[in-house]
Amino acid sequence: MNARLLPSILVASSFLTADLAAAQGAAGTEERVTRSAAGPAGDHAVDELRDPTSFEVIRREPGEITVKPRRAVANSKGTDALKATYGDSWVYDATTDIFSDRDRDGYHSYLRVRFDADTIYTYSYVYAEIYVSADGTAWELLYSTQDFDIWGSDPDDDYEVETELISGYSTGLYDVLIELYDADTGELVDEFGPNESPEFSLLPLEDSGRDGAPVPPPDYGYDYDDHDHDGGGGALSWLGLAGLLGALALRRRRALA
Repeated sequence: MNARLLPSILVASSFLTADLAAAQGAAGTEERVTRSAAGPAGDHAVDELRDPTSFEVIRREPGEITVKPRRAVANSKGTDALKATYGDSWVYDATTDIFSDRDRDGYHSYLRVRFDADTIYTYSYVYAEIYVSADGTAWELLYSTQDFDIWGSDPDDDYEVETELISGYSTGLYDVLIELYDADTGELVDEFGPNESPEFSLLPLEDSGRDGAPVPPPDYGYDYDDHDHDGGGGALSWLGLAGLLGALALRRRRALA
């Protein structure tokens, strides 16, 4: 190894270690509990929520919370270099919706992320990970989808993830990030977040316990495997959203601007 490079490597390593430590500290000590479902947006009418029986309950103890440091906004050269590593599929457009503000304090406990991914091929298999960040320091994994297919530049193959924050998410302004991965190689192919759209920055969110909903007991009676996306979990707990489904009281993020 070139001896002159050693100090630079040590400095870079120390910064990386510090960033990871900060990200892990940002996750805090509260258990995270969510209910999520995902699938093609065309599965239901645009003014409806996804089938309540398809939602799964996911519980993460503090030590199981996946976090990673946020990159600072780089100069154009750095951004171009990063983009050059991406693949042949990308997020063409994406939106967020937030709703369910029971205590009417302006903070919502339900988040929907919808996106249109395209590819240069006839079709590609991909999966997505949704992250949130309330502190500007770290991204925290909210949900990982199953593999799904995208078709060229088809405008009708939108995909969506709906999540109710149950507990562990303090009241605050959250940024949201989509990461798109190649399902065959596991390689990151694109991301879409605050740098791409203001809809993905400063969303007023809080968990449903802080939003005035009764907090369920610790034992939900379901399997909380983070990556077991077989659906069906949390159906009974969704009775509290019956009124929401009937009224379709969707409050879009841009309406709050």
